[in-house]
Amino acid sequence: MNEENDIIFESRFSHWIAGMYWLILAFLITMTLGMPLLLQMTFMVTILFLIIGECTSIMFIYLLWKGYTMKFIISKKQIIIYGLLRKITIDISNIETIQKTSIPVGFRLFGAQFLGGVYYFPGIGNASVTMNNFNDGVLITTQQKKNYIITPENPQEFIKNILKIKNE
Repeated sequence: MNEENDIIFESRFSHWIAGMYWLILAFLITMTLGMPLLLQMTFMVTILFLIIGECTSIMFIYLLWKGYTMKFIISKKQIIIYGLLRKITIDISNIETIQKTSIPVGFRLFGAQFLGGVYYFPGIGNASVTMNNFNDGVLITTQQKKNYIITPENPQEFIKNILKIKNE
């Protein structure tokens, strides 16, 4: 849905979060390949170990790819959030409030640590989170009382564009 007039906001992937995921991936690959060489395992156990290790490594590669490719698109009527597991569409006319926020401390209900999912935040409630840094959050609340926390690269500019479209 990338039309000519759409405004695209990339999300800056925190070096700390990316580094943590790269270290975990390196550890998984090292363990997956090294453990069968160091320990005496039957052929079936070795194959099972390699399959589980490779599947886990693929999951971390996917998480890294999504972390680097998160984006938020503002069209004439909608905000489109390309997040971790799905694409979320929010009608601009349904936005009740939009504000810059620090990333609050919350409890993950579902999703990947530090990248997104559904979280519970005291004072806010449940929120769909699409983030990959801790610096520049935007809290969007709809008229249906759904909360979204996203991390566009320039949150003030993002909010300014949404308010401009909403007030037209």
